Amino acid sequence: MEMKANVIFKWQEQSFKGWVEQEYQNSYLINVLEPFNEEISEKYSGRMVVSKKHCELLTSLDS
Repeated sequence: MEMKANVIFKWQEQSFKGWVEQEYQNSYLINVLEPFNEEISEKYSGRMVVSKKHCELLTSLDS
């Protein structure tokens, strides 16, 4: 993936939106944008590795 992409994913029964910072073989490193979650912000610095199976690609953005 050469362009940044917006995705939505579920974590702990809640949906989140973010953009893909890095793509791995079976997962993405995602910068979580919304909604704000204190645990993600403090524990994970606003970034999470999420399985591609749990992500839905929304749109691509020019980098």
